[in-house]
Amino acid sequence: MAAIPQPPTRQCTRYNKDGSRCAAKTSMADGWCRSCDGFGRPRAAQPEAKPDLRQETRWRETSDRPLESDEAYEVSISNAALNHFIDAHGGDRRAAEAQIRSLLEDLLAVDARPALRHPETGRWRLRTQRDKFSVTLSRDAAVVTGYKARHVDRTYAQVKAGVSSRVASPRRERKKWFLALQTELPFGMGVMTARLFARLELGVEMTEENATEVIEQMQDYMARAGVSLPTQEGESRVTDLAGLEWTFEVLPEQRPYLVHISWGTEG
Repeated sequence: MAAIPQPPTRQCTRYNKDGSRCAAKTSMADGWCRSCDGFGRPRAAQPEAKPDLRQETRWRETSDRPLESDEAYEVSISNAALNHFIDAHGGDRRAAEAQIRSLLEDLLAVDARPALRHPETGRWRLRTQRDKFSVTLSRDAAVVTGYKARHVDRTYAQVKAGVSSRVASPRRERKKWFLALQTELPFGMGVMTARLFARLELGVEMTEENATEVIEQMQDYMARAGVSLPTQEGESRVTDLAGLEWTFEVLPEQRPYLVHISWGTEG
């Protein structure tokens, strides 16, 4: 019986955090040996502009799935998607295609987040938790038409492998005071979510001076309004007795995270 041919070996195409080129060999399709830090360019790229929220709200969640996970390697990858990947992370088209397909495979898994569908164009969008990475598919799901990453310095594969970013987040540094207030909370949240609660329910602007009081009042409100924390992994929504909708996310071995609150709509 003939031996199964092995994938060709080539030099790793990636860089370490210090900008040095990796000298290892690899047979991985995406060009990363997995022994270096795996960056596609020697220096970090600039973050992309924030998405237009008016466009984001047009997408609707659906229980349908556009494809099975093993079909991720049968779809076409558009030039636009490849260029978006390379602009964000560097590297070449071969590596970009391999990594987009690997991401798509995970996004199509049975335990992945629900898909989004655009009500006008019929396009599909698949996202990782907290929207860090997403791909857009054509109406018939035959072509990956777009790719977005909020982790401009790291690819999805790097995040999965636990590679830390080379970019220090000024925003996170500014919000350390708020993170410190949450150490004893049974859930986590962003400062903007707490500020939104303060405006919606308390009629005040949350500041560093009154943040502790706002958080205490939020916990009191949740107890009175029947907001229970989810225990199952994934994204869930809870509508309280007053009609306020609370969106939580639970990641493996982490406490629930309050993603957003909003007034529910009649449907």
